[in-house]
Amino acid sequence: MAGFCGSPIRSAGKPMLRIDRAATLWFAFVVAVCGCNSAAAQGRYSLDQHVGSIAFSVGHLGLFSSHGEFHRFTAILALDRVHPERTTIAVDVDARSIDMAWQDGAEKLRSPAYFDVRDYPDVRFTSVSVAQDGPDSYAINGRIEIRGVTQPLSLEAKLVGRPMLAGQDAQTADFVVTGHLKRSAFGMTADPLFISDNVDITIAAHIELDQPRHAG
Repeated sequence: MAGFCGSPIRSAGKPMLRIDRAATLWFAFVVAVCGCNSAAAQGRYSLDQHVGSIAFSVGHLGLFSSHGEFHRFTAILALDRVHPERTTIAVDVDARSIDMAWQDGAEKLRSPAYFDVRDYPDVRFTSVSVAQDGPDSYAINGRIEIRGVTQPLSLEAKLVGRPMLAGQDAQTADFVVTGHLKRSAFGMTADPLFISDNVDITIAAHIELDQPRHAG
C-alpha cells in the first residue's frame, strides 16, 4: 500500500469505550475492529475512529518498512447475545484520510497508482463469520472492497489484557486485531521492485466493558 519510506506515525493512544454489561468479553473483540463511541438499543452500536485505530505497514527491499493509518472511519456493529456467531460488523473507511510520516508519500497513496481516492473514496469491510479459535483469540472472516475490487479478508483478534480501572470497579479489555492482504489483488501494482506485495494490518482498541459502580 505505502510506496515510501517513513518513520512510524503515532497511532491513537488507548481511548475508552463503554458497553452494556451484557456485551461480555466474547462479543467485545468485535468492537476492537474500530472501537465504539455510543451504544444504540437492541445490540447495535455506532463505531468510529475516536475509540480505535486502523494502521498498516509494508516492507521495502526486505530492509525496512513504511507505516501509516486511516484517520476517519465509521461502522455498525450488531451483537447477537443469544447466537454470538451471528454477530456482524460493517466498516466504511475514508481512503482520503490515509496518512503517514512523509506527507508526499501520503499524497501519492491517494493517487490512481494506489488507492485512487478520487474514483474510489471508500474502503469497505463486511464480516461473513465470527468464531472463537482459542482461549483469548477470535477469527473474523469477511470481504473487503478496495478500488472497486472485492476480496476475502481474514482477521485475528486477540485479547491481550483485562486491566481494572484504577480506583473503580470496572473491567477493561485491550485487543489487537491483525490481518494480511496483497496490494496487487486490488490493482496496486506500482513499484513492484521496491515495495512488497504483502501488507500488514493492525487494529487496536482499549474497551471499558463495565460501567463503574460507586459505593452508595
